[in-house]
Amino acid sequence: MNIRIRRIYGWMGRALLVLTLAMTAQGVRADDAPAEVERADSAYIAGDYNEAISQYKEAMITDGYTAELLYNLGNAYFKANDIGDAMICYERAHRLAPRNKTISNNLRYLQSKVEDANRAEARGKKVRVTADDESFFESLHKALAKDHTSNSWAILAAMSFILFIGALTLYIFARMVAARKVGFFSSIVFLCFSLMFLYLSFASARAYDNREECVLVAYKAELLTEPDSNSKPSSMPLTRGTKMLLVSEEIDATGKVTWYKVRLNSDYVGWVKAADIEIL
Repeated sequence: MNIRIRRIYGWMGRALLVLTLAMTAQGVRADDAPAEVERADSAYIAGDYNEAISQYKEAMITDGYTAELLYNLGNAYFKANDIGDAMICYERAHRLAPRNKTISNNLRYLQSKVEDANRAEARGKKVRVTADDESFFESLHKALAKDHTSNSWAILAAMSFILFIGALTLYIFARMVAARKVGFFSSIVFLCFSLMFLYLSFASARAYDNREECVLVAYKAELLTEPDSNSKPSSMPLTRGTKMLLVSEEIDATGKVTWYKVRLNSDYVGWVKAADIEIL
């Protein structure tokens, strides 16, 4: 391999190292926590969960939403026996950090408690209290778009594009025929990977901004057959913390959404007041 080719590969290696360090730095937490977080942590340890909730909210107003703050806020809500808001915090934290095992484990545990509560409300009737099973394509979409952040795909796209540039440079400037062939075919492969990762980055961003899911925040609610308080219930009651899909909405004369049609599965479909749910 001649000197020019070695220089090209050396440049590509240094670029990859810089990007790798950038990815690693994302997971580093600053040692200096905001004062609100310190007060919230102290209140949580002391068992004053309402004060912890208030301080965590203040911290998010000051420093913005992070997966860690949402997770801690969810823990405080859970300790305060507010399952609905705890579920919302865990779900939003999971969207920000889908690969975080601690958040995922707490989310699954809370989901199991909500399912148990819904089974108790079914009073022995043979109804499903879990969401519909995912199809193959839904599972694939979840694995690619929902279980990875947009930033992680974007970094891979950038790395692939740099490798594409390096391979293209090798093809243009290399004198050896074998090296030019390697550069040509490698550039095609890396360009395809770059475009694929870029598409997945946008897909993950859309999944994060998805507003088709909601959580029941009312202590208990029945899904009604019509958007009317006097209509008949379409199913057994559901407990707070139940995550459902939004199907449609009912808007009043002032343009305000007053009712949502939601779906948990084929056994639980109906209308619920807008105030009883929160959109994720």
